[in-house]
Amino acid sequence: MKECKKCGAQIEEGESCAKCNKDQAYIQDKNEESMFEFQPQRPTYDPPKKKEVLEPIEEETEERPPPAAPESIVEDDDPFLVDQAKGRKSQRRSKRKWLIAGLLLVVMSGAYLLYIQLTSNDTLYFTVNENAELGFVDETGELVLETGYNSNYPLYGIQLTSGIRGRGPEYMMESYYFTQPLFPAAKGEIGGDESYTFINQQGEQVFDETYEQAKAFHDGRALVVNDRARGYIDTDGEMVIATQYRGAKSFKDGYAPVVKNEKWGYINRSGDMVIEPLYREAFHFNEGVALVMQDDGRYHYIDSDGKKLIDDTFTKAYGFSEGLAPVQVNGQFGFINKKGTMKIEAQYDEAYPFHDDYATVCIDQKCGVINKGGDLVIEPTFRVIGWFVDGLAHAVAEGKSGYIDTEGNFEIELEGNYEHGFPFYKGTALTIKNVENPSRGDGIRYIFQYRNRDGEITHEFKPF
Repeated sequence: MKECKKCGAQIEEGESCAKCNKDQAYIQDKNEESMFEFQPQRPTYDPPKKKEVLEPIEEETEERPPPAAPESIVEDDDPFLVDQAKGRKSQRRSKRKWLIAGLLLVVMSGAYLLYIQLTSNDTLYFTVNENAELGFVDETGELVLETGYNSNYPLYGIQLTSGIRGRGPEYMMESYYFTQPLFPAAKGEIGGDESYTFINQQGEQVFDETYEQAKAFHDGRALVVNDRARGYIDTDGEMVIATQYRGAKSFKDGYAPVVKNEKWGYINRSGDMVIEPLYREAFHFNEGVALVMQDDGRYHYIDSDGKKLIDDTFTKAYGFSEGLAPVQVNGQFGFINKKGTMKIEAQYDEAYPFHDDYATVCIDQKCGVINKGGDLVIEPTFRVIGWFVDGLAHAVAEGKSGYIDTEGNFEIELEGNYEHGFPFYKGTALTIKNVENPSRGDGIRYIFQYRNRDGEITHEFKPF
């Protein structure tokens, strides 16, 4: 398989390869996989040998059995009252029983608190210091971890990618925030000789093995690269699926798309090829359905057995979400169900998958929002509307940007030029402010800011 081949193993359909621009820290490149037109670019450096772009099961926690119910006590049998018939001996025996019970309760409580401490995994949000080193803040914006690793991952991989082909916003956020017990981190010059490893939330390297590239854990597997071949490790650092694929993506819903013989197919978590490599491109499963591209560039849907779900093929299509998928028919987008029935008439110039019961649609380069009945609940007056998550979506209108509610009202209005904003994740959203006339100041082009649901800035950083 040739490098940089369109729709090849290394690049999602519609995404472009990273290019180095000496005088530009960022590029804004229309991306078919993105609703937001934002992609950071590495700072100035001599272009290294081309690295291929890679494409995260929720942490399993052991259930603690409920404590046994205490033995019932007759209400009149107060163990601390002297039993007149048995005298003080009965009282001492009862006190001893309650003392033992109390000690057991203390021990069990301490063990439970320790268990919670060991198994809880708070989300940490990445930041970058003045030396371009990776760090993490909590939901209040407090810096809780300085790693000493470079910020190549996640900063230079993060995009306002909408996940419209099956990933969804939560998956996207979990790829770049510290949501799992382990996080990929890189040492070395950005874009040069780098080695990846995995750290825990104390910043400690947990595996001796290093990799050319690595991605976040999903479904208990992390995609890694050695000798330009892709494979997967588990959370113990064991190579459970050997590095053998020229192209591969992270796991989702138990399956990962991989390239074999220059065609895309799917493997399961054991590494078995469960759907034969037949496709020009393959995307993640969502709701038991995956979008694939045929050799002729048209799209169709398959189930987890690899069976074609719908006879029709489409010139353009996105992933299923909440039972519906946007497809293009005769140049217009509508929404079909899993039987192929057109549930919302094809009438939009562009349409994106549902999330939280709402979907963005665009007509004449203006975007609005519909519900699952196909009713237009927000008129198409916005330039951009992102995913609705927890009732809010980043939006840009003429001379205004921020987060709107499901009626199209700006609940959080941002002062300045905020063309880019990520969905909220656990009450925190990352917004990116364009700096006007950067050459007159310190050359900073963008300011990254985390905000809470009230719109208050909890933390900000300037990557370059």
